[in-house]
Formats: sequence, C-alpha cells, structure tokens
Amino acid sequence: MRKITIILVLLLFITAKPMVNGMERDEMIDLAAFTLENKIAIENWQVTFKENIGKQKAERIVNEFKDSSLVTITEDDNVIKYLLRDVHKDVGLDVSYSVVIPKNQQFKAEIVVVVEGIQWNEQIQEDYVLIKRLIKDKFFTNSLKTFACLTTEDSGIMKTDVFVEEITNYFKLQHIVTQFDTIENSMHEKIIYGYTDLWKQSYFIEGAPMNLQIAVVMDDEMNLEYTIGTPILIHEY
Repeated sequence: MRKITIILVLLLFITAKPMVNGMERDEMIDLAAFTLENKIAIENWQVTFKENIGKQKAERIVNEFKDSSLVTITEDDNVIKYLLRDVHKDVGLDVSYSVVIPKNQQFKAEIVVVVEGIQWNEQIQEDYVLIKRLIKDKFFTNSLKTFACLTTEDSGIMKTDVFVEEITNYFKLQHIVTQFDTIENSMHEKIIYGYTDLWKQSYFIEGAPMNLQIAVVMDDEMNLEYTIGTPILIHEY
C-alpha cells in the first residue's frame, strides 16, 4: 500500500453496534458488499482488532506464542514485541497476532490481531466470520477497538464524484467533509470523511460524528484507487 500517515487528534467512542438478523453488524462485510454490488474489484482488505491488556494476560498469551516456531521477537528501548503470523492459504486469509509489552510498568500491554486478504466471496466471508468469533472469544473483551480497511483496484474504476455519490447513497452518509491534499507532487487527491448510523463506533471532528474515511489516490497514469476505512484509516497506504 502507498504510504501516508493520517494523524488525527480524536476521541474514539465504542458503543453497542446495530444488529442484523440477531447478529452484530460487521463493517468489513458491509464494505465488501458495497464494492461487489458496484462491480468494483478489491485489491486487498484488512480488519484490525486492538485492546490494552493487563500484565498477566499479556504473559499468558506470550507463553502460548513461545510454543510456536513461527514467533518473532523484536525489542527496542521502550517495548518488547511478540509477533506470530498464521497463514490460512486454504481459506484465503492471513492472520497475525502481536503483543506489545512496554518496559515502563506504568503502561499497559497491547494485543493486536490483524485479519487480511486479497479476495472476497461468500466462502471467505464465512471463514472470516468464524475466525473473528474465535479471535474475539479467546483474546478480547467488550473494550476492544475494531478497524476495517478496504482498497480497490485502480483499473477501470468509476470517477471520484460518482464513487462518492454511490457510497453516500449506499451507507446513507451524513456530515460529509472533504479534505484536499495540497502537497506538491502528491498522488493523493483528497480524503473524504462521513458518518453512517449503521455502525455505532465513531469519533468526533468539530462536534460532528464520523466513522468512515475514503482516501482517493491517483497515480502517474491517472488511474484512481480508493482506500476506505472505518472508523478511521489507522495504517499506511
């Protein structure tokens, strides 16, 4: 993914999500459904689960990691990071688990689990839902934060104004704000913010709730690519 870091000073609120057929609504499934319905090809997608955890829980998870030959340990002056990557080639998913333990005892440890892939269909959706349920039951509580991100392919994609209109109508977006990139020679056209009441995880910008971001990228050949994140884009792209 192309690299640019979005830095926001925000307050993130986690509340109960709306239910669909008795099940909690899932942002990644909604984003994928939008792209498929509009015949937009997916380049990659990613869901990140994060939560601060206590020392004892961190040590328990780390001990489980040490039983695997696939674990990687890195260390700097501030933290020790344990990383375990689990590739599910048979279902088209990659899952990585990391525990970051600060050396300063005043700070809590953090567990981060990332589920990602480059395709989406009904079978992948079923496998994703199953893996997500297992991950949440084993590692997380109701205090976790979830971030979904999807990037489209750049070939033959609809123009920005049409894309924004389609996604606005599909998710019934409100409070839409557009931030234009003024950096010279930047490939980024703009970043669009909006709010949908389909998902109750949100943050506030100048008093208005937001829970969806769209980064619009144009390459040297004038091809467009969209990265959609909810509630925010938390990684480089």
